[in-house]
Amino acid sequence: MRKIDKNKILSQEYSRWLENLGEENHPKYNSSSFRYYFDIKMSLLHSQKGLCAYTEQALCDEKYISVNNWDNFKYIRVLTKEEKNSIQGDLEHFDESLKTDKGWLWDNLFIVATYNNCRIKGTKAIETILKPDNPNYDPYKYLEFDFETGMFIPFHMLSQDEKKRVKYMIETLGINCIASQRKKQLLLLKDRVEVGLDANPYEYITAWEMTLQNLEF
Repeated sequence: MRKIDKNKILSQEYSRWLENLGEENHPKYNSSSFRYYFDIKMSLLHSQKGLCAYTEQALCDEKYISVNNWDNFKYIRVLTKEEKNSIQGDLEHFDESLKTDKGWLWDNLFIVATYNNCRIKGTKAIETILKPDNPNYDPYKYLEFDFETGMFIPFHMLSQDEKKRVKYMIETLGINCIASQRKKQLLLLKDRVEVGLDANPYEYITAWEMTLQNLEF
């Protein structure tokens, strides 16, 4: 799970709206019917480079997240129904307890694969140790990758308490729910490298970078 920089909000209309909200004026979360929902989604996908914030699987074609699709305030690229449907992922509240009163808080939002959002994480409590936009988050500090299983595990140098917290969040966020799919992709990349070809994946970046560090080709 890579570190995500969310400092730049491409949707300036949403950003200004959020800045002007008082603590008592935060509207109820109403999912995709909210006027800024799609702009928030596309701005987050831009920050996440088109990948699920947790599994790093691709959620959309790179062409949809280019800054050229925005003016100074909102997403302006006109999409057909088919194109819009091809952009996967749900708006996910990292800390579900904030959803009721601060459901549109930028700092608490990510785009994640629907399976992770609905079938795995749901309303589970969280530990901020693996919050991907946390200034102190570093995948190489908290995680290591087991190529044989295609799964992330807690970094072996962590304390027992940290390992417990990281393991809990790996399971809570569903980081390993696509382990077999991820390993299949990495095997193809490994084969390319072994015969001298370039391997520049669009998805599963962290897993691939850790694989390169730990395997001898």
